[in-house]
Amino acid sequence: MIDISYQKKFLKVNQIWYPNDVTVSGLLRQKRKADILFVHGVPAAETKGSFRKEQEFHTCMNDLTRPEEDMLAAVNKAVRYQFRRSEKDNIEVCFYTKEDIRKAPELLSKFSDIYKRMYQSKGSDTRLNMSAVKRYLDADAIIFSAVWHEGEMLVFHSYVCDDTDARLLHSASCFREESADQSMIGRANKRLHWEDILYFKKKGLLRYDWGGISDFENPNGIDAFKLKFGGDKITYYNVFAGNTLLGKLAVTAIKV
Repeated sequence: MIDISYQKKFLKVNQIWYPNDVTVSGLLRQKRKADILFVHGVPAAETKGSFRKEQEFHTCMNDLTRPEEDMLAAVNKAVRYQFRRSEKDNIEVCFYTKEDIRKAPELLSKFSDIYKRMYQSKGSDTRLNMSAVKRYLDADAIIFSAVWHEGEMLVFHSYVCDDTDARLLHSASCFREESADQSMIGRANKRLHWEDILYFKKKGLLRYDWGGISDFENPNGIDAFKLKFGGDKITYYNVFAGNTLLGKLAVTAIKV
């Protein structure tokens, strides 16, 4: 189970992933020091409650226990070609653990900058939540991966993970910028996802969660991209539970 807390505007959020046998009711009885509990992967029976807001969550997952050749065969043919083509692009794939970030903390600024620039190119002022990222690092529950080309970071991904599951948290690049080689960055992003899958498989994890699909029946462009990697379609629940008066009011407002 991954258990971290961080500040989200005026609320303190306790985010819990892979709760296993721990129930939402049991977590609330622990009197945790947070306004809202945000619990991922909750059974349907645990979604009910006066100050709870359930969210049916769709995603796709790759079974990392399958042989590598079977996993590769399940990937869309055109995407497999992009993997091979990227090998000629002179790119470098790197992974960063808590210890690596401790030795090179400037990487966090690099991730934050790429994330901000990506959203600026979409006309949004969305920023990387560094408070949450640092809490995940403190808990040793986040892994970053990146593609570099000629000293420049082109793409980065981040994952929350424990001993069995890795879940995509962030995926960012600046392919919309005028100076960007969009084709190369697109290949690099696909290649990085595949390298991520192999990395977690080699670490002995069981599942690779793509972090959400908006609609299985009518997938948007990002959904279609994720589904090309051969994962299984999965549905589970996330629950927001009010833990203080302020948190209960916030959850009630979300429900309304």
